[in-house]
Amino acid sequence: MKLLQGWTVAGSLVFYAFFGYQNAVVFAISILWNINVINVMRINKVKAAKNVDKDAEKRPGSGKVWLFAGILVNVALLLFFKFSGTFFPVAISFYTFNQISYLVDYYRGDIDEFRPLEYLTYIMFFPKLLQGPLMGYGDFVKELKNSAKAKFDYETILRALLLISLGMFKKVVLADTIGTAVNYGYENLALLGSLEAILTAVFYSFQLYFDFSGYCDVAAGICMMMGFDLCLNFDSPYKAVNIIDFWKRWHITLTKFFTKYVYIPLGGNRKGEVRTYVNFMIIFLLSGLWHGSGWTFIVWGAMHGILYVITRLVQKKIPPKDENIFIRGIKVILTFAYVTAAWVFFRAETLSDAILLFTRMFTGGKKPIAISMAASFQLDELWYIIKVTPIMKLSFAWDICLWMFLIGSAVVIFFGKNAITYAKECKISLKTTLLTILLLAWTIVSFAGVSTFLYMNF
Repeated sequence: MKLLQGWTVAGSLVFYAFFGYQNAVVFAISILWNINVINVMRINKVKAAKNVDKDAEKRPGSGKVWLFAGILVNVALLLFFKFSGTFFPVAISFYTFNQISYLVDYYRGDIDEFRPLEYLTYIMFFPKLLQGPLMGYGDFVKELKNSAKAKFDYETILRALLLISLGMFKKVVLADTIGTAVNYGYENLALLGSLEAILTAVFYSFQLYFDFSGYCDVAAGICMMMGFDLCLNFDSPYKAVNIIDFWKRWHITLTKFFTKYVYIPLGGNRKGEVRTYVNFMIIFLLSGLWHGSGWTFIVWGAMHGILYVITRLVQKKIPPKDENIFIRGIKVILTFAYVTAAWVFFRAETLSDAILLFTRMFTGGKKPIAISMAASFQLDELWYIIKVTPIMKLSFAWDICLWMFLIGSAVVIFFGKNAITYAKECKISLKTTLLTILLLAWTIVSFAGVSTFLYMNF
């Protein structure tokens, strides 16, 4: 077990070192500070257990004081880099929240003993380091023990490779291609026609979806190879029928973190209806600030919080009931439309840019799709086929790749099976093997223009 932990920590150090010494220095300072806090709390617990100092928890310097100091410094470090404008250390949001959760769980007694190597493995575990999931320490250690007992299995490796290929395809081919069109839209807001403005907003929803789910798939696939079952963090969120359902599917572990470490300590739903809704708003505003420092992120958080509260109120008056597929479809479309509108503020540099995009949706007129936007989707492997066929003679030929991406993405998002579920449950056959090879090959061919994952910015 310790050998596995040692190799994992060493590999994670090498992995993180590629992001530069500045990131490594901040990471090291954060880890050392938290280890110091844990050690002080451990000493207090030992004293209390041995009755050496019965009033240890009441004195200055007690575990409670150090817990507060530990959380305060973690949050201060995170806020400093978010608001100072110096540089934003890679993964700081995720490893900060993981360390806060450890401090709280250790103080509460949910963690029985501090094991330094195990702690470092938990914080530095490279598959979840950059973008989560925010896995609880107990769940992580349980899976780590399972991983130490795991035996080599060809079928598991094939399933893992399939999942990795699906994730990489989502990121490299879908998210990055769509992202080029999104960048064009946001760089030319004042020139967009109504259709272009709508496509810009919808494409960003798709880009973020494929980028984040792609990372989750790759991370889960790597863990699967190690016999480690990474907790689900992304469960087809655009299939949600309302905003509450959306937050049960999108960044699942972030929602659980805020629920356990912020919402419940604030009183949860134990202090009356009004206080409950205030607590919900606090959670969503904090979520906005966690993602970014500008007013655009606060508006994004507020939009989700307001609809969340309204939905809770409505469901209290009119409890949800079984509905036919048509009604569910309408709810899915309306939820997606609202989430997409909120993503506009998430993506825009300023509130003015977000408002301008919405304005262009209604005032841009019937302007045809710009060549630069359409060209974003003309991948050589697709465009060459179109150019040598009679399709090229059609009036909409120049835009055909754009519509192929739009329709194909929508089918995957709204009707496709969750990739992790598919990889675990599908029958491994020649078909799945060929699919894996095809997706990996297409991904490798497209590597030249690959960008970093979007959530690494948060």
